[in-house]
Amino acid sequence: MNSTPDPRIRQLAEARQRIAHGGISYIPAWDDLTDEQREQSAREAANWLRAAVEAGLMPPADRPTPEHDAVLIDNHGQLWSEYQTSPSSHGDALLRLVWASEQCSSKTEMEAEGTEFRLIGWSE
Repeated sequence: MNSTPDPRIRQLAEARQRIAHGGISYIPAWDDLTDEQREQSAREAANWLRAAVEAGLMPPADRPTPEHDAVLIDNHGQLWSEYQTSPSSHGDALLRLVWASEQCSSKTEMEAEGTEFRLIGWSE
């Protein structure tokens, strides 16, 4: 399946742990959980993440083909895209994506023509 462990699994498992203990004054830290509790949470998170990927709500962690460039959103809501260089930068070169107001399209019309959109985050 994946060639490398998907870091989103632990992120989901830790977030689920915080949510599950939201009404409790003491929330056990991830590292304070037993190995069994962490493994169970990670298995559940892996299944939810797989479901989200298969439903098209999240992209797969691995690059589908060498021609695919990652589109990223940072913690400030800014959008970035990998920029392929020659020789290869191995995904290190990024370009910030900016809004081009002169190229505005109608979302309603595009959806009517069969385009499907996925919300990946919120930009400032």
